[in-house]
Amino acid sequence: MGHSDGAEAPAADPGGQQLRWAIGSTLQVPLFRLTLLLILAAALVSATLALRLAQPAIGAGLLTIDAARGTIYTGREGPAPLLALLPAMGAEAAPLPVTPALVIEDPDMLGSYAARRQLFAAQDRLMALAEDALARGLPLRGLIALPDGQNALVDLPVTARMPARALPAGFWVQLGCGAVILAVAACFVALRAGQSTGRPTPEGLGGFVLAGLGAAVSAFTAGLYSSRGLVMDGGTMQLASALNHIFTLLFGVGMTALFARYPRPLLGRRWVVAGAGLVALQVLAYRLELLPHDLVSPQISVALLFVAIIALVVAQHRATRGHPADRAALRWLGLSILLGSGVFVALVALPVALQHDSILSQGMAFLPICAIYLGTALAFARYRLFDLDRWALRIMFHLGVVALLIAVDILVLVTLSLSGPASMASAVALVGLAYLPLRDLVFDRLFARHRPDLASIHAGAVTVAFQIDPAAKAEAWQLLLTRLFAPLHVTPADHPVPAARIADEGLALLVPAQGGAPALRLGHADGGGRLFAAADVALAAQVTQLVQAAEQDRAAYEAALHRERRRIARDLHDDVGANLLSALHAKAEQPRQDFLLEALADLRQIASGLAGRPVTLEAQIAEMRAESRNRAEARGHSLHWPLGSADDCTQLISYQTRRNLTAIHREALSNALGHGAPGEIRVTADCEGMMLHYRMENPLAAAQAGAGPDRGAGCGNMQSRAQAMGGQLHSAADPARGIWVVTLAMPLTARPEGTP
Repeated sequence: MGHSDGAEAPAADPGGQQLRWAIGSTLQVPLFRLTLLLILAAALVSATLALRLAQPAIGAGLLTIDAARGTIYTGREGPAPLLALLPAMGAEAAPLPVTPALVIEDPDMLGSYAARRQLFAAQDRLMALAEDALARGLPLRGLIALPDGQNALVDLPVTARMPARALPAGFWVQLGCGAVILAVAACFVALRAGQSTGRPTPEGLGGFVLAGLGAAVSAFTAGLYSSRGLVMDGGTMQLASALNHIFTLLFGVGMTALFARYPRPLLGRRWVVAGAGLVALQVLAYRLELLPHDLVSPQISVALLFVAIIALVVAQHRATRGHPADRAALRWLGLSILLGSGVFVALVALPVALQHDSILSQGMAFLPICAIYLGTALAFARYRLFDLDRWALRIMFHLGVVALLIAVDILVLVTLSLSGPASMASAVALVGLAYLPLRDLVFDRLFARHRPDLASIHAGAVTVAFQIDPAAKAEAWQLLLTRLFAPLHVTPADHPVPAARIADEGLALLVPAQGGAPALRLGHADGGGRLFAAADVALAAQVTQLVQAAEQDRAAYEAALHRERRRIARDLHDDVGANLLSALHAKAEQPRQDFLLEALADLRQIASGLAGRPVTLEAQIAEMRAESRNRAEARGHSLHWPLGSADDCTQLISYQTRRNLTAIHREALSNALGHGAPGEIRVTADCEGMMLHYRMENPLAAAQAGAGPDRGAGCGNMQSRAQAMGGQLHSAADPARGIWVVTLAMPLTARPEGTP
């Protein structure tokens, strides 16, 4: 609305447009809306309490209203029935008889219009007596009947305001019930999902909220006059009685509107409005005394509305056949409302309609109505009543704790008359003792038991990902979902599902396709015991991501395994095969033996790599030294390979590093034996940190004096292997010293294949 107003006159009122936009945006925040509604409810509660305390009191603490025995004086001369009230000393006024009608709990319980008018007139007379006594500063006098049959006069002090401690328990019950009902209704309005998601207002919510408003205001107004003791301004009492009548019937109209549209729409809104119109006409006829009292009395209207509610609940039960979610919500909500309202109708309204006294005090009859709203507040967590978000339960729970803290503080203040700090300390202690165990119990039962076992989920995801056969993967995926959500049935989805989502108002959960498994539809969570919620969607998405991550890990593992197999095949072909072929075609015996020894050594390395046996650098250097010494001595050369720091290095090296290092060393030694001059071959191997520094020197032959560093195919192969490991190799002649030098610097940790 703020945007449209600003669009009509953007230049004239830019500040107003921003203000309206800011207010509209703020009202979209559920917690802000809830706070605003609760402030309004608290203001209504405070106004009711202030109005009640503003009424004068006669004989506070000395009179007791008993439904069976009438008004009882409990002072020093009592207990004795109070027969009449006399004016203060010196005042000229007729005594006022104290009849049962004068102290009746609700004016609408009287059997005729005339009796109601007489009650209001008597209250005006009583108010005049009280005001006169206050002006004189004297007490009223009460005529009591003593046990010995004599009558006596007693003083009844008059106070301008009712002390809070003198208010009866029924008033606090009605005030508390009204406050709870308003708070729950406010939570349903403010926290419903439609407010934040743009979805339409859930069916039936308006009726439920109207019924809550009616019950709350009815409790407040009834608390005003039912706790009056003896005196209350007649006009105020008449207004409170009229409001009580209107809002009591508003409760019934709201409940009929609720079950006319929820869980399944049964009646059009026009029928609901028409029914409300008939009730409004009945209220007018009663208040204006247009029709016979017994025909339009509030008790008759309440009974008829209750019959209508029963009929609608029965009709909803038939309409929800085949809709288990709606049937579950109806059973909870319908049963709680019928029981709560039924207590009020059966024990209060119906006896009065039949010209009998009510069985239950009207104030206490609000307790089962309050239980309706408390039960509904708990029911939405299980059945998602009116489409409220699950997180609203946490907000409502903590607000209840705050309300409990305030209530205990007020109770201690009123009953014990403690100071403010002492009262707050007592309230904190009581709430702490009651709240902490209750909070742990409730949250453990509602949330902790539904927390999935992460280890089990991960194990299940890995099981799904490592299935090779598509059918086995689909079976494992379905088994994992069944273990997590316990659905009544699992069927393939009839259309593609890009992401997990809820279907059929929480009856089903759609899960996307996973690997070889098709998209699935899970029906009725926990064996039909609950509906799917947003937490289930999040869990399904997380499980899907876990399976996908496990499949990626499996793919990476298989790729690494494939690379390793290719490398082994290449080693068998390039090294073992080449050595065997060279041995086959060698003309001299010594080269043939060298080739065969190298082939055997290669086979040992390959077998060691396949077995996954770890090899340290010191073991590899020792093996290379022993093999090299045999080859050098067989060719008439001497090998000088002193111990170096590499011989003390216990760093484990990979199969790739072993193969490349061995191949480079063999190629360098073969070049030294085949192309170098006779003499001593010197080799050193040192380890600095994670780097290996290898060096070989051999006497330089005359033909090698002018050779470049990359002369021959062997040097190129060594360069390639060194680069594959991230190392650097240099091979060149040193004419000044008459030697050929090969140096290698390489890391001991192999780089992943394919990295530059």
